[in-house]
This record gives sequence, C-alpha cells and structure tokens, in this order.
Amino acid sequence: MTVVVVDDERRSRERLARLLQQVPGLDVVGEAASGGAALAVIAERQPDAIFLDVQMPGITGFDVVAALPADRRPWVVFVTAYSQHAAEAFDVSAVDYVVKPVTQERLARAVTRLRAREATRIGTQTSQSPGSTPRLQIIVGKQRQTYHVLPLEAVEAFVVDRALVFAITADGRFLIDATLRALEARLEGGRFARVHKQTLVNLSHLSELAPIARGGTTARLRSGHVIDVSRRYTPTLRRILHW
Repeated sequence: MTVVVVDDERRSRERLARLLQQVPGLDVVGEAASGGAALAVIAERQPDAIFLDVQMPGITGFDVVAALPADRRPWVVFVTAYSQHAAEAFDVSAVDYVVKPVTQERLARAVTRLRAREATRIGTQTSQSPGSTPRLQIIVGKQRQTYHVLPLEAVEAFVVDRALVFAITADGRFLIDATLRALEARLEGGRFARVHKQTLVNLSHLSELAPIARGGTTARLRSGHVIDVSRRYTPTLRRILHW
C-alpha cells in the first residue's frame, strides 16, 4: 500500500514518515508541507492513502479532502494535535483520526483499518462487470474498537437495531457502515433474502422455520440466533425455499 504524509511541521512529518516506513507492506511515496503541495503530490503519485494534518496555513486538511476527485480519492487518516475535529473527520469518511503524539501501536491500528477498507474495495471490484452494481464478497464490521474483515459466507444476517446495521455471525454482532438498502443492492442474488423491513438473511444459514399465529415466521440460524420473518415477507421466503 502506498501512502503520502502531509504535515506543515517538518519534525512531525519526518517522524510519521519514519514510523510508517517501519510497517511491513507500506511504502511512503511522497511528503508535503502544505495543502497545496499535498494536492500536487497526490495527483502525481496517486497513493492508496494519505496521512493528513488538519490545521495547516492556508489550505487545511479538510480543504485538501474536499478538493480531491471523488472517483480517485485515496483513503484518509487524519493525524493532528487537536481532538475537537474528530466528528468532522468522520463526516468526510476518514478511515481514522489519530491524535499526536503518534505511537507505533496507535499507528498500527490505523493501518489495520486502512487495510480492512482496502480489502473491501478489492473484494467488490473482483466481482464487478462493466455497467453492473459492484457485488460484495467481503465486508468490514466493527466490534468494540476493532475492525474485522468478514467473508460474506460467514454472515448469517444483516439486521437493523436502533437505526444501526449489524452483521450477525457465529462470533457475534459487528457494526456495519452501510444502510440495509445499500447492502441489499450489492449482495449476490440468491444468497441473501429480505425477510423483514429490518433484516436480510443468508439463506444458507437457515436452520429452522416455525410459523407463528399472526402470519409471520420465526427463523433459527445455524449459530442459534433467532430472527423474525414478517408476515409480508413469509410468502416470498416460502417461494424461494419451496416450503
């Protein structure tokens, strides 16, 4: 993975570049001391990711992100001495927000998140054909403070809980950064089915189905998790499973 380091403070920039060079599989292909220089280096080197300071004279880190082409924007990790911009950073889809002084351990967590995002991108591209919607093969889910790369075959269901989307697996629930509608559009047809306005289920993980009085169904998954199939979607599930 190629990265560019952007920081107006020379010592901070050089130290961060040195720490990144010690991470296996990372290659620092450029450095910049200002927002304007960053845009030039990024356009020339086309890195996979940028480690970007927030507060710089003139063009800030957020200005840099706003100026990058949406279709060729590298992953962004903000590295700053100020913690108050974290919410804004994630609003622009930053992968991570690292507060100085940077430690090797904290940097390793940021790189893990970068690789998880990159793995998801590559996974969607492998199944994409011209003019088609990219199909998911893997997905990244968060459990506590760790991001996990989940193969789709391990996901038993996607469920909405209090407006958040979770992937259900045998190892527990993982928070997913996507809406259920967006997931449904990118999941392989025939593997997942909508069984409730708040649930998509992996059909291969269904273990038991038990009709209930009000017209719906209770479904047990192979891991033991139980989900509801609403009355609206029960006929569809019956057709799919010839049940």
